[in-house]
Amino acid sequence: MNKPTVIGVPDLSIQYIERPTVKALIFNEKNEVLIINNGLLPGGGVEDDEDDTTALRREIIEEVGMTVSDIDRYETVIQYRNYLNKKYVIHGYTARYVGSFVKPSPQDAGEVLFVVAWYSIEDAKKLLNASISHMESAEVVADDAYEGALFNLKTTRVLLDADFLL
Repeated sequence: MNKPTVIGVPDLSIQYIERPTVKALIFNEKNEVLIINNGLLPGGGVEDDEDDTTALRREIIEEVGMTVSDIDRYETVIQYRNYLNKKYVIHGYTARYVGSFVKPSPQDAGEVLFVVAWYSIEDAKKLLNASISHMESAEVVADDAYEGALFNLKTTRVLLDADFLL
């Protein structure tokens, strides 16, 4: 496993709360990857009573209502989220779409509105690059929402760029 990719600049005056997190590149039978809302990957926080695989399966069902197989860890990204005083340690996984859907169980209003689409790796990278460029060029007030959105897009790009076997 490679050295983790770091997104954000740690502030030495902040005592960060570490938050273990999982994200998945889910592939279908055409080797297309599942992308949520033009640049995000399914996943989320690992609870105290869970291992990564259990958390990943739970998050995928909650967010997109699907089951997966062949879960394999391959990359780690660390996000320093200074507005939240959190250090997200994100373990990236690959998984295979099984094809049996269950009803998603969104945990917040934002998850209800998820738009899900399948992309080739190259098209997903183009989408990510455009989304990141758009955010970085927009005149916005930097806050946690902006930082979180941008860092999560950059995390997806790192995970798409990583070496993994399909």
